[in-house]
Amino acid sequence: MRRWGIILIVVSLPALVLAQAKVGTAGAQFLEIIPTARTGGMGEVYLSIADDADAIYINPGGLSAFPKRAAIFSYIKYPAQIMLGFAGVTYPFSAVGVVDGVSAISLTMDDMPVRTPAHPEGTGQTFTAASYVAGITYSRRLTDRFSFGITGKYISEFYADEAAYGWAFDIGTLYLTGFKNFKLGMCMSNFGPDMKFVDVGYPLPMNFKFSISSDVISNSKNRLTLGFFGSHPNDNIEKFALGGEYIFMNQAAVRASYKINYDSELFTLGGGINFPIGTLKFKFDYAFSRMKYLSDIHRFTVAIEF
Repeated sequence: MRRWGIILIVVSLPALVLAQAKVGTAGAQFLEIIPTARTGGMGEVYLSIADDADAIYINPGGLSAFPKRAAIFSYIKYPAQIMLGFAGVTYPFSAVGVVDGVSAISLTMDDMPVRTPAHPEGTGQTFTAASYVAGITYSRRLTDRFSFGITGKYISEFYADEAAYGWAFDIGTLYLTGFKNFKLGMCMSNFGPDMKFVDVGYPLPMNFKFSISSDVISNSKNRLTLGFFGSHPNDNIEKFALGGEYIFMNQAAVRASYKINYDSELFTLGGGINFPIGTLKFKFDYAFSRMKYLSDIHRFTVAIEF
């Protein structure tokens, strides 16, 4: 009996080690950043709401439920002069319930000095690092309650004189139950082959995400939506969030979320306003993320519907 116990422990060790060593096993981590302020403010519960241009990056399945032309731009400034920019455009073909879109993300930083053992203060030369992704989205409403979408992404990363290239897909769905605007959203993000940097290959941060949300209050002046979000990444433990959004007169919004098992984020807060100017509708959103170790993060998003 003791012998079988020892064998069981030995056989289980590799699985236990892998379970503890998932962090850092996938590259292109910038793909996991939430670029838009509305989604950031409610903690990815937006995955099951997906009713505006944010859906182009968060859940392509919900984009066909947004039958409007729109342009969206976001900006995030991180410590150490690292900056993330996001831009997207949606174009609906409402006659057949189809929406197409294009989007792009750039993660850049200032030039850094080249240091060597002989020149610890710098050689006078500089280098930089940057990551980019460009995406094309197709979303279609299959029934009056169920929609599907897919985004094809081309990924590139540059570090000094080296570069890595790859591709991936995001596949999303959105289901409206018909009860109190209860929605279910799912998305498999960054599904694709390994990338290769110099001579070393590394997997992408593939992630299965799931969210449910429902309107707790819904009338002509007030709408309060609460929801739950969960994700199963290939390089970390499961993550969860509770979040929601309150909208007044369909013009002003307040958002919040509480994060569980996130590496650095504790909670998020945010808000937004929208107003028409002629035939255009402008939306401004902001989100604040409280961090454990680094400086707090601020997201800014501007969208124009036309």
